[in-house]
Amino acid sequence: MRRLALPALLIVLLPLCAAAQAAEDDSTHYLNVSPALGFHYGVPLKLSVAAGGLFDFRGRYDDGIIAMGEMGQGGAEVSFGYFRMIRFGQGIDVRFAGLRTSNEPHNAAPETTYLGAEAHVMFLLGIGGRVGWFRRVSAYSGANTYDNVGSFRVSIGL
Repeated sequence: MRRLALPALLIVLLPLCAAAQAAEDDSTHYLNVSPALGFHYGVPLKLSVAAGGLFDFRGRYDDGIIAMGEMGQGGAEVSFGYFRMIRFGQGIDVRFAGLRTSNEPHNAAPETTYLGAEAHVMFLLGIGGRVGWFRRVSAYSGANTYDNVGSFRVSIGL
């Protein structure tokens, strides 16, 4: 009887092992969350550090939603948008952003809020640049009001 117990147990457990090795169904993965970090230099935040998250869509493309917060010498920014990664750290993203300047921003009114949009291109291993356009939404009565602010930043990471 013991001689038959081990082969019978193997026959019963064999389908369970095969099911464990089956390819996963894409419908079971709903959202993949990854951290995002970046270091930037440019107008108007000067030197800044960004942190946030990438929320990947399920599917065959590496794309999804990006949400970032950024602190710099010239102010702070919060952004939300769409990203698409290609390979080797190459990719693009487009974001809506809110920008609040500090006492000494570069080419922007101090202590002012701006809203706008940015595009970010990464050429290789996350190294690239960002360009954007912002419109002043808070009141400011200083010497130069800077109603519109263009941003250009060199970046490493997102």
